[in-house]
Amino acid sequence: MWRSRARALLLLRSSAPSSAPPQQNPLRSLARAPPPPPRLLSRFLSSSSQKAPPAASPPSSSSPGAAPGSAAPPAYTGNLKKALAGLRRIDLEGLRWRVFDAKGQVLGRLASQIAVVLQGKDKPTYAPHVEAGDMCIVLNAKDICVTGRKMTDKIYYWHTGYIGHLKERKLKDQMAKDPTEVIRKAVMRMLPRNKLRDDRDRKLRIFAEGEHPFHDRPLEPFIMPPRQVREMRPRARRAMIRAQKKDQDREAKKAEGEAAKNGKAAVAA
Repeated sequence: MWRSRARALLLLRSSAPSSAPPQQNPLRSLARAPPPPPRLLSRFLSSSSQKAPPAASPPSSSSPGAAPGSAAPPAYTGNLKKALAGLRRIDLEGLRWRVFDAKGQVLGRLASQIAVVLQGKDKPTYAPHVEAGDMCIVLNAKDICVTGRKMTDKIYYWHTGYIGHLKERKLKDQMAKDPTEVIRKAVMRMLPRNKLRDDRDRKLRIFAEGEHPFHDRPLEPFIMPPRQVREMRPRARRAMIRAQKKDQDREAKKAEGEAAKNGKAAVAA
């Protein structure tokens, strides 16, 4: 019975004049429509469709107060991997980048100032259990100075762990091998031995020359406090001259021995 009624309705619809377009099922239109793009994608498309403002040209020098026409800083030619090691483990937000020039500075006085900045003792918010020190960049480590006869008398000791393997090295030899290690040891031995020691060691960057890879940071040169230089006592001056003359004689004898050995080898050949 319901089939006959359906057929009659279909015949009536087909015979009736179609003045208005047939109405489509809204469910079918929703099913056929493509899915809307994700929210993140729509935001990205809307932001990319707008014209971006022209990017400002980077300044030629990142040092504060530099003129816009000054030359760009030189490229770092040292070991970049070693210079940037451990920076990811430091929270650099809000830190100041202090630059120390070690040229002509006394080792102990420079190390004491670096230790103060690393611990944050120059800030009113200092606390012994909080790591609030700033980044310290030390340049020209090879031009550090020492007083008295420390260059020949100061000795660094370390032990390899084997019986009888106590090693030693003079300050003069260490300066020729790696001058950055001299300042690092002087600073680290002034810091307290606690859990904050490793973080403070990462904030200390020492370079033997005057170049470094941190020109894109807001650098602040550190001004060393003035000091009164006392003249060396005559007795200490005479002892230093004797030690220097002794080293020169030893090197001259060594050179003469090598020359004689080379001459004998040439005659034998």
